[in-house]
Order: sequence, then C-alpha cells, then structure tokens
Amino acid sequence: MVLIKMFDEMVRELKDVGCVPQIKKNLISVRGLEIHNLEFSGRDGVLKVLKSSMVILKGVRRNNLYYLMGNTVTDN
Repeated sequence: MVLIKMFDEMVRELKDVGCVPQIKKNLISVRGLEIHNLEFSGRDGVLKVLKSSMVILKGVRRNNLYYLMGNTVTDN
C-alpha cells in the first residue's frame, strides 16, 4: 500500500502496488489501475484517473511521460 497526497490535498491509497522508497521516482502501472475498474481521460497534456465521475489521480505530460501531480506520503 502506498499513500499519495494529491494535487487537491486529499490523501489517496494505492493498494496492491510495489514501492521502493529509496528510488526518487516510481512508476504507476496504468494496467494495474485499470484492474481496479478505474477509467482514464486524457486531453491537452493532462491525464485523469477516474472512479465513477470523481478524479482520484491526475498527471501532466512532460517528454511523453505523465508525471503524477502529488507526492508520496512518508513517515519522515
């Protein structure tokens, strides 16, 4: 489980994911999110991950990769 503080200050929980805290950047598998019945919408360089009509994750495109608009929550 990984906790992420999102662009809207909400803390989201990603379940059934691997995380290596020592790595500066981690990858989130779109397929892994899709398995949990989440939907995706992309437009103008912004990718939104939706549960029903609620945006739960958002990323911006830079150099053909989407970067999550949020930070991993740590115990530090």
